[in-house]
Amino acid sequence: GGLRWARAQDPGQAPVFECVKNVRDLASVRNSPVKPGRVLRAACLGTASPNDEGVILGTVKTLVDLRSEQEYAGDTIKYNSTIFDEYDTLFYTVERGKSGRTKTLIPNSVAAAGGRTRHLLSVIDESIYKRGVFKKLSLKKKVKAGIYLGVSMVRARKVFLDYINAAGLPLLNELILDYGGASIKAVLDVLADKANHPVAFYCTAGKDRTGLVAMLVLSTLGVDDESIVSDYVLSDSVYRDLNDSDAMVGALQQQQLDPERFLRAPRSVMDATMRLLRDEYGGPKAYLDRIGFGADDRERLRRALCE
Repeated sequence: GGLRWARAQDPGQAPVFECVKNVRDLASVRNSPVKPGRVLRAACLGTASPNDEGVILGTVKTLVDLRSEQEYAGDTIKYNSTIFDEYDTLFYTVERGKSGRTKTLIPNSVAAAGGRTRHLLSVIDESIYKRGVFKKLSLKKKVKAGIYLGVSMVRARKVFLDYINAAGLPLLNELILDYGGASIKAVLDVLADKANHPVAFYCTAGKDRTGLVAMLVLSTLGVDDESIVSDYVLSDSVYRDLNDSDAMVGALQQQQLDPERFLRAPRSVMDATMRLLRDEYGGPKAYLDRIGFGADDRERLRRALCE
């Protein structure tokens, strides 16, 4: 309620921003049942102009930051905007289940009732990349990387980066699904609580990590694959639009990545991710069951976003 929309005649239209890129309302996706004004997806809000800050403060109560600590730690140097100072920041702690295998993210403090809050919920960082890629390397390459680790971090890193560049964005999404489950569950819990609305979730470009979360939310709400993919490809030019060679790609430095593979948003990436979700996990709902976001939680999410 009380949101300032850019175009009253098109309620699914996100507010218009001068500097923040790639902003879309989840209601704008074809066949989306989400009510306008509940959830926005975006590139990093740190790029906000003073006018953008006014729009954000007038339209967004809760921020969900999917970036890694390495990324948001540099915000004050990189961005002039003070938008994040207007929100109480919630850090999360990992709690392990009795078996040590299950992880839950618990907020370190309680958000002020009715106040603006920013949740720091990184879904991937460089250590996850290294762990995930090492698991996938052939024995020969593992030995090679191990030897290099003993001799030169630079050469060891090259073994990892060669693999990452060859695998491209589908690997990023696979690693987020494999290792980021606790964070994804925490993100969905924020979205499923109507008291947090309106919410905006974002990463650096609002393309990959943001796109994966959007896909899981929309799939859960019954949106068809084709509509989800069509929305994902709208992010194809965002790195060019950002015009920022320091902008991180999935928590890795751009300079070390193949731009054709990592700076675009081709439909093949989301197609591959949704196929992986079906083949490896049995589909979005089975995946969410696995990370602890069960049928009751999904109904809570549906009510919060669609009623």
